[in-house]
Parts: sequence; structure tokens; C-alpha cells
Amino acid sequence: MSDVEWHSVALAPIVLIHGTETLIADRAVQRLRGLAREADPTVEVHDLSGDALGPGALTQVTSPSLFGEPRFVVVPELQAAPDALVVELLDYVKTPEQDVTLVLVHRGGNRGKKLLDTLKKAGVPRVDASPVKRAGDKQTFVAAEFARAQRRIQPEALVALVDAFGTDLAELAAISHQLIEDTTADPGEQAIQVTLAEVHALTAGRVESTAFAVADAAIAGREQEALQLLQQAQLAGADPVPIVAAIASKMRSLAKVSAPGASARTLGMPDWMLRNLSREARNWNDRSLARALEAIARADHEVKGAGRDPRWSVQRMVMGICRARRAG
Repeated sequence: MSDVEWHSVALAPIVLIHGTETLIADRAVQRLRGLAREADPTVEVHDLSGDALGPGALTQVTSPSLFGEPRFVVVPELQAAPDALVVELLDYVKTPEQDVTLVLVHRGGNRGKKLLDTLKKAGVPRVDASPVKRAGDKQTFVAAEFARAQRRIQPEALVALVDAFGTDLAELAAISHQLIEDTTADPGEQAIQVTLAEVHALTAGRVESTAFAVADAAIAGREQEALQLLQQAQLAGADPVPIVAAIASKMRSLAKVSAPGASARTLGMPDWMLRNLSREARNWNDRSLARALEAIARADHEVKGAGRDPRWSVQRMVMGICRARRAG
């Protein structure tokens, strides 16, 4: 079994989509269905779920048709398939029908392990639909969303978008589509890149976006700017906890690139991001990084209940980061 990305998976006699990230699984099914229709508009599409899961259901939809139309068959909940269908599938894997694309979607769990093992031994292509957690993988997801719409997005704008909306993949996809629509005036503009300014306009007021802007200013030692941005966030009612979490994430990334032997591959980030962070890391040393991380750890402890004034704790953290940077 060979893993393939959802945005590049190709038609095959059998394709397995495996994982709990519903959005990725749905995207893969949509792509395969579209490819099947492009290959032959007369393709018959069958969904084996609910009432369609009676005995012999698979045989019925995969048997050669009278007029020879190709068939596209989806089993959307393989992990919950009845035993009779699993038995049919185990037999079907041995000799798949011609002119049939069978897409099996397994949304996680241990049920159906024997079938999954059989598919693996048979070398069936597998789309990994595991939850997308790393920032670099989320950026790849967004870039693919833009590519599907024949649009491009600047690298800095891509990072800002993931920073602001990366906690939920479905929301990230929706906001990407909104951004594409809002910045497309006519077909002639499709090649124009979405800019950082356009992302900032869309994410204005977003707590995560504001927090990362505070972090950027603090890491660069621009104390007045960082405190002004922080005040804006606090006046807008931003909770101190996610602000500290976002700044901590940015500071940890800076510390990681400062480690000996750090590379884009080992850190799971794009080359250009590593270059940008490495450029800023030149202004820091082990001692200043340690002082900044201590300030963040203290603020994190205080805003989660140990301090009397969470707003002051965050402000003191920002000043501590700026001063650690200046002290070098």
C-alpha cells in the first residue's frame, strides 16, 4: 500500500481513504468523483450506505453493466460496514472488476482491521486522512485549496492565514474560499497572488492573528509597538490565555531553529520560514532565549489562575521578551 496526498490521488481500481479528518476524506472523494466524470461523463455513481447496504450490494453495483458504463462506487463508512459487506470486499480485492473505481472510506478505529491489512498487502493506494496538526501541513493544505481555485497566495500571507484560523481545518478551508472569492474581481485576476495585507484585512480582530503580531514585534525588540498591539487586543476583549499560547508558540519556533543541526525537514516547516526565523534568531543567544521563555512560562502560570491580574501578567511578559532580546 502506498500513501498518496488527497489533492494528487488518481483513479485506481480500489482506493482507501483512512483517517478521522472528515474534511480531508471528503476532499479526496470529491477529487476522485470529479476525475471519474472527466474520464467518462456517463459514469454511474453509487453510494453504499444506509438502505443500499443490503446483502449482495457490492456485487450488484460492480457487476458488468449491459451497456458497459464505468462505475464509481463509494463505501463512506467502512468502519461501520456490516459483516456481509466486509466478506464481499475481502473477496472483491482479489479480482477487482474492470471499469470500476471502488473508494473505501475508513474513518478510524480498530473495526475492519483484517480488511485494512488485506488492502495493504494488495498494494491499494491509501490517502492518509489523519488530523492535520503541524503548521507546515496546514500551510500545504491551504496552498492546495488555492491551487484548486487556480489562485496563488504569498508565503507570508499563507502563514498569517494559518496563524489566525489554523485551529480548525474546516474553518481554515472556509476562510480560504472566502478570501479567494473576495479577491477575485474577474477571470483575468486569477493569477494575482493574495497578499499579506488582504489576509490582515480579513483577520482583523482575530485573537490568534493579533497575538502573533504582538509576538513578531516583541521578538524583534519593538517594545512600544508590541505593547500597543497588546492593548488593542485587550480592549477588544481578547482572553489572556490564547494570547500567551500564541506568543509561546512563536517563541518556541524561534528556539527550535536556534538548535544545532535544525533543518526545515526535521522541524516540519517550509524552507523560507526556516530562513526567516533563522535571520531573527541571530539576534538571540541561549541566555536571552532562556530569559524570554521564563517570562512566558511565568505569564502562562499566572493567567491560568496563579496571578491576580492576567492583563498585567501578559504585559509584563511582552516587556520581558523585548528586554531579553535587547540584552542579547
